[in-house]
Amino acid sequence: MAASVRSRILIADSYKSHAGELSTYLRELSPAIEVFSATEGRQALSETTAQDMNLFLVNGFLKGPLNGFELCRAIRRLDAHQHTPIILMLSGHLLRDHHRGLASGADLFLHTPVEKQELWRMVVLLLNESSQKRKRGAAATDAADVEVIELKPSIRILH
Repeated sequence: MAASVRSRILIADSYKSHAGELSTYLRELSPAIEVFSATEGRQALSETTAQDMNLFLVNGFLKGPLNGFELCRAIRRLDAHQHTPIILMLSGHLLRDHHRGLASGADLFLHTPVEKQELWRMVVLLLNESSQKRKRGAAATDAADVEVIELKPSIRILH
């Protein structure tokens, strides 16, 4: 029987204060979540290839050579992350940005400033969905155990 796998989340945000706040929220959600951060797209891609990520939180307006939309497309081009969940953070409610995000490969959208409860709902939803897929794959290969982690009485996350 293989060891349990911790969920790894990469936050790509140009502002360290935003990334720090999101990181704090995620660590409050569960100690089984490991958080990584990058302040620009190339650094995020480098982290992605160095670690096996389970979820991405990407600021759509990331500064640098790769903005958030381009980073989403680059992540989707990686074989290992074609189906890894991406939450794209946007600073407005423009339909055009939503269309760009969907075309780039984002799964869900969060609007800034980020509400902690909304972030938790999305992360739990996507990690549960991802864990179910891993569980089905693990049953076939016996690669990893999937644990249920109780977060709060009303929130459960599979890990």
